[in-house]
Amino acid sequence: MKFKPMTEQDYQRLGETLSRLAPQGAMSLEKLDGFFAALHAGPEAIKPVDCLPTILGAAFDDEAAFASPKVLEKFVTQVMGHWLEIARTLANGEDFYPWLDADEHGVVHGNDWAEGFSEGMQILYDDWTLLFDDAEAAGALAPIMALAFEHHPDPEMRPFLDGASAEQKAEWLGEISASVAQIYRFFAVLRQEMEDAESEANDD
Repeated sequence: MKFKPMTEQDYQRLGETLSRLAPQGAMSLEKLDGFFAALHAGPEAIKPVDCLPTILGAAFDDEAAFASPKVLEKFVTQVMGHWLEIARTLANGEDFYPWLDADEHGVVHGNDWAEGFSEGMQILYDDWTLLFDDAEAAGALAPIMALAFEHHPDPEMRPFLDGASAEQKAEWLGEISASVAQIYRFFAVLRQEMEDAESEANDD
């Protein structure tokens, strides 16, 4: 699909559609951004259309979720547009800025974004263990996982039992961009090694 930059109106409509479908389990735009970041930065790129059931929740099977096929097509185009925005940013080595929404008090939490990233990791979880097992690179996941599990139902899974301080939260949020870039580079090297090995095997 040819890259066409998303407009502010595109993002507004995408966010509104996801918010409308939230009662059926659809991701928020913030969570979708984290989800896509994981899919792009991780072991293998996955087509976003294959992830629509995860993105839309129960709305995926609800024929009434979209007023017409044309409305659904527009939604898919916007999803693809955001997917390509992230792909272009990471492939070009540009700074990645996560989509982080503020609450009604103007406070940015980042938990939805991190939970979306964590959910994206589950799709190819076995391959992500390559990062977990790398002592140097694994640290890139620390701020993302801290935010993803900050309010986990199991207290033992939380980074801080009584909640993180505002300063600690700000530090985690500030590290997201560098973390995504580092994870992307880590798996890019592995992907290239696998491609080279496959090429050599075919030559033989």
